[in-house]
Amino acid sequence: MNSDALVSMESVARIFLAVGLLVLDVLGAVVVPTILEGSVWRIIPVHSVAAVVIKEWCLSVLSAAFMGFMMYRFWRSGTSKWVWTLPALWFAFRALPYAARSQMHSVLSEGSGFWFHFSGAACGAKVSNCQDFYSFTVPLIRALSYSGAALIASRVLKPVLRA
Repeated sequence: MNSDALVSMESVARIFLAVGLLVLDVLGAVVVPTILEGSVWRIIPVHSVAAVVIKEWCLSVLSAAFMGFMMYRFWRSGTSKWVWTLPALWFAFRALPYAARSQMHSVLSEGSGFWFHFSGAACGAKVSNCQDFYSFTVPLIRALSYSGAALIASRVLKPVLRA
């Protein structure tokens, strides 16, 4: 094999490694906090839909940040700082059509505005309004927390010296 083929194979291998690490990081950011939260949900009882949404926000931020910090500490992968990109695209996939459809209303209006809908506040009015919050906003919250914690870890932790 010539050296050009080896270089291109090495580049392809790096790309596959980066994509694989990104997929693992996204799973660590979105799926693993769900597993961690499962045991905590039973410990802290809630009795209203608003309390469920607040609890989801708090647990999502804390558990995803913990996962982001620990995954960066273990793998030292730069992809963990970019996990937010895929869930942000997923969120935009739903949020942009919603914003275009509800353009007649103010984005900051109390009743049916964009933030009211996607923040989970609309869940209190009608439980069926929670679908977009859980499907699109929660993965974004977790990914942003995960990436933020990984970024902090990259600044705080000392680099590993390899021989």
